[in-house]
Amino acid sequence: MNDSGGKIIYKQLLARHGRVRIPMIQRDYAQGRPAEKEVRDGFLGALAGALRRPKDDSSLPLNLDFIYGSVEGQQETCFCPLDGQQRLTTLFLLHWYLAWVDERWNDFRPMFRPHDRSNFSFSVRSSSKEFFDKLAAYEPEYRPSDIDQLVPLITNQPWFFRSWRLDPTVQATLVMLDEIHSRFASSNGLFERLTSESHPAITFQLLDLDNFGLSDDLYIKMNARGKPLTPFETFKARYEQELGKQFSGELRPIGNQEFSIADFVARRMDTAWSDLFWAHRDKKTNLYDSAIMNVFRAVALVTRNPGSELYLEDVSLLRASWDPPSYSTFYSQGWLDRDFTNTLISMLERWSAADGFSKPLLPDPKYFDEKKIFGKLIQNPAGLTLPEVVQFSGYALFIREHEKSLDSNAFQEWMRVVHNLVVNSNIERPDELRSGVRGLRDLLSKSTYILQYLSKLTAGDRLTGFNEQQAKEETLKAGLILSHRSWRPLIDRAEGHGYFRGQIEFLLDFSGVMAASVAKGSVDWDEHLHLSLQGRFEEYLRKAEMMFVPQGLNDCGGYRWQRALLSIGDYLLPSGTQNISLLVNSSTDPASWKRLLRGTGPKASEARKLLHQLWDRLNEDKPVTEQLDGVISEATVQDAWREALVQTPEAIGYCGNQAIRWNAPDEVYLLKKSQMNGAHAELFTFRLYHKTLLPLYRQGELAPLILRDYHSVNGTDLEPRVLVAFAQEGYHSSIKVEFRKGSFVLSVDRQPLHDRPDVEALLVDSLGFVQDEGRMLRTVAPTAIRSTMLALAKAVAT
Repeated sequence: MNDSGGKIIYKQLLARHGRVRIPMIQRDYAQGRPAEKEVRDGFLGALAGALRRPKDDSSLPLNLDFIYGSVEGQQETCFCPLDGQQRLTTLFLLHWYLAWVDERWNDFRPMFRPHDRSNFSFSVRSSSKEFFDKLAAYEPEYRPSDIDQLVPLITNQPWFFRSWRLDPTVQATLVMLDEIHSRFASSNGLFERLTSESHPAITFQLLDLDNFGLSDDLYIKMNARGKPLTPFETFKARYEQELGKQFSGELRPIGNQEFSIADFVARRMDTAWSDLFWAHRDKKTNLYDSAIMNVFRAVALVTRNPGSELYLEDVSLLRASWDPPSYSTFYSQGWLDRDFTNTLISMLERWSAADGFSKPLLPDPKYFDEKKIFGKLIQNPAGLTLPEVVQFSGYALFIREHEKSLDSNAFQEWMRVVHNLVVNSNIERPDELRSGVRGLRDLLSKSTYILQYLSKLTAGDRLTGFNEQQAKEETLKAGLILSHRSWRPLIDRAEGHGYFRGQIEFLLDFSGVMAASVAKGSVDWDEHLHLSLQGRFEEYLRKAEMMFVPQGLNDCGGYRWQRALLSIGDYLLPSGTQNISLLVNSSTDPASWKRLLRGTGPKASEARKLLHQLWDRLNEDKPVTEQLDGVISEATVQDAWREALVQTPEAIGYCGNQAIRWNAPDEVYLLKKSQMNGAHAELFTFRLYHKTLLPLYRQGELAPLILRDYHSVNGTDLEPRVLVAFAQEGYHSSIKVEFRKGSFVLSVDRQPLHDRPDVEALLVDSLGFVQDEGRMLRTVAPTAIRSTMLALAKAVAT
């Protein structure tokens, strides 16, 4: 084959080579296995997405990577895939199914069954071959939309032998067909999209083994027990050949002997490196292929050049969970470059020497737990979060840069700065990943003296790729650590707090350190000022430790921290476009305690000042609960809505996600979740129920009135309310209490009272109700609601 990887579609492959036959040495069809559901769902989802996009969509075609193999025959050729059989099998099944859906059998037959056999078949066992021959010829008489499950239809056909159910490939094929049926039964016109040569939706690249300069026997090589090479063994063999070309003439020592880079990698793979991965082998097969291939994948990810135009594409391919890249992808994407190999060698050499991380490279794992990250890498590198990818980049690049003279203390300092910058920057998208990695690469040359470098940055200097505020914080802390020995333990203690995670600018602000550094233009202070500021810093740190535990806010019971802050001022932050929040612990939420501590974003700066005021009223040596109760009880709150929340901890407890809908000072709703179409309560009636009516009712002062449970509502058609029932001989009625425009509105349905004019007269003449169509209403000021409800109870009792 002369084509070196041009994109083609399945139809063009068959036109070129006539048939596709999965050779004997290949494994059974695996994508349909029950255990492969995640892979199956991901792959089918990708195919469906591509087929359903407009033909001029810029993201098309979906390229399924390289498929390579050998070509047999002279006059009538046959393509035998050695990598790609899973994809080709699934695509064949999709062609068959979509031909059925779109009634395109006249197009399907010339492609896949021009004669009395299928142009797609398996050689693994005869039952597989026979099944595909029959399936390719089968044209169901029913429409797909009339069939709930496809498998029973196929297995009940006269041509289907029961013994085929024992064939793993047939089993997997049936599972895949049912999945395809569930996704595509209602589709229309997708066969045309699948077979279009002018506007292809799904393509792959076809490579002949000759293009790699390798002999066919490499791919059919058997071990002593007659088993084919594992995917990793195949990868390793090809990779070593590539190393021979790329590092020609370069040597690396093992002991006192020098080896070419290819021989060095081959020997270490079989000795020291294999020992590293042996502990993580599959206990059933004793293979560690998956673990080491996952590390290859992670190293490829962190060695991609963020300045490359292909960077985002590379990241997408390397982080795809449904289709781990094969050697052909590594080769064709250019991932097996010098950076990859040098980083891989440096890391595996260091990890091997670490003896399963019993001798870790980092003295302390608090900023980067290398053993934990290694565990994640070998299991699923695509599962690393983007911030973890950036941190791992910093880790890997440092090892590569300083492999021969790795100073563990300098390494620890570097990873501390990397940790602080990364976890406190917004890295949630691939373009932000690119910026973070680029920023670390810019810093890498200063990695062994990172504190000295940071301490000399001026106000006009910037660290690209990271949160600017955090970068300035790191600069200030570097100067403090270098200027006075007593700063280090304080900063380490504060940064090590599980919730602050390196972000402690609020402590530097509250203690006056930031103001002093601005006023003097540096941190080159005398001993007295250093000690004075350290004392204030530690004071605020102890208060911070009182308020926050590693998971977030320290629960002192009764929502005391929130109520104490509200008694001083409005600290609530926006949550979404319509809500405000009492704040949550999740550091990624815009309305979090972490955001308040950072002091950036709408209202956050003012909210942080309120926290400063609260802490100034606390003594870290006294019980915090008593002090917060004192702040709450002594407060004079001007805003009625804040006062209601301060005095009603039950209202804060009602808000499941700490969200409130604040439309106006007298229109405030408590949300169970985050929207008004879910359960919600109204603040002032909720307070009335819990702080006024419920205590009166329990004391018997509302008798004979019966206080019902507070009535929350879903949606905006009805208002949340308090319900009070009353009954005497001959009638039974209820009173709704709602809050509208700053007043309580009492409403009584007149229908139950139509035979009791005396009760209506009582409500009107004695209690001030007015008739309004079918109801009787009374508007009551908040200051008079308690006395009004007591008067109502007394009146209906007589």
